[in-house]
Amino acid sequence: MHIWHHKRPEPVWRDDFGARTTLGAGVLLTLLAGCASPGPPLPPSLKLPAVITANELTATRVGDTVRLHWTTPTRTTDKLLIAGPITAVVCRDTLAVALNSAQPAPKAPCTEVERQPVTPGATDATDALPAALTAGPARLLAYRVELLNATGHTAGPSPIVYAVAGIAPDPVANLRAEPTRAGALLRWLPQAVAGDTVELTRTTEQAPAPKTSAPKAGLPTGIPGTQKEPAVTKFVAGATDAGGTLDRSARIGYIYTYTAQRVRTISLANQSLELRSAPTEPATVAVRDAFPPEVPAGLVAVPGFSGETATQRPTIDLSWEPDIEPRIAGYRVYRREGDSGAWQPLTPNLVPAAAYRDATVVAGHTYTYRVTAVSSAGNESAPSPEATETAPAP
Repeated sequence: MHIWHHKRPEPVWRDDFGARTTLGAGVLLTLLAGCASPGPPLPPSLKLPAVITANELTATRVGDTVRLHWTTPTRTTDKLLIAGPITAVVCRDTLAVALNSAQPAPKAPCTEVERQPVTPGATDATDALPAALTAGPARLLAYRVELLNATGHTAGPSPIVYAVAGIAPDPVANLRAEPTRAGALLRWLPQAVAGDTVELTRTTEQAPAPKTSAPKAGLPTGIPGTQKEPAVTKFVAGATDAGGTLDRSARIGYIYTYTAQRVRTISLANQSLELRSAPTEPATVAVRDAFPPEVPAGLVAVPGFSGETATQRPTIDLSWEPDIEPRIAGYRVYRREGDSGAWQPLTPNLVPAAAYRDATVVAGHTYTYRVTAVSSAGNESAPSPEATETAPAP
């Protein structure tokens, strides 16, 4: 018996000249898919820079200016990378509101006060206030920023940020800085105004390494080679203006540059806003290991013996309170015999611990001792109070 298999004929394609071509199933599907409708065309990009968001824009009143900072976006509203120039337009409204009143809605559009070319990334602008806004009582200023593309079009203004108009605090006068054993001492002319504080900004750079020998390894001193300090630090010099403060965090081996501003906090339309004075000229101080350590305290002398019983020799053991300063490299021990002898150093090398045994005494002789502390830079303290003892006889 014969079984016949019927084969489905392959599809045939005719070109424009009538030629016949047999097509495989895969080729046919590809041709049919290529004939599908591409859908409606996408609208052309308007190339509008994205709108600055609320957390990207700040306004700070400093002296007679308002300083604005924002992040200019890198993409358009169509999520495309921005190509071409961008112009930032800063506008300002003055709002008449009473202290602690509700926040009013500023008018639209607002008044343009600044126009400048910008590029994507961190951006700053300054609004120099007219004399009418730097005098009189505190008033609320509302700022918005619009970004324009090359054709002058925008996706809209940013959210509003607020600053304060009115009289700013007087600048801090005669700022100066000097090194002390306890840190950097800062002084200025005080001005007692209720509610004003003095804020200090400190920038730090490491001092060049000294040409002398390196300090003893392992000493946590703050000299070059130890942990780094933050480049910029801000701190408030107390709740009232006392005309100075001590920066106890200043460490040996660093150069510090300080500026100061008076800061006044004002509440307007449920906004807590700052009025800042213009910053001072910088005051720079190099904190070096130029101060002698603290004087050792608590020196005591105790007579005793060393060696075997048959060959015992008299000794005098010294001890004192260890100096807790981290820059201490060691101690020097001095001795004189009798009441009027000359002081002689007993230790050619520094004593690393707060104790020493004098095994060079003669039995029956009386000795007086004193101790100094020496820093890692070689600075020596004043001598400690004296301790007197007589060497024992066997």
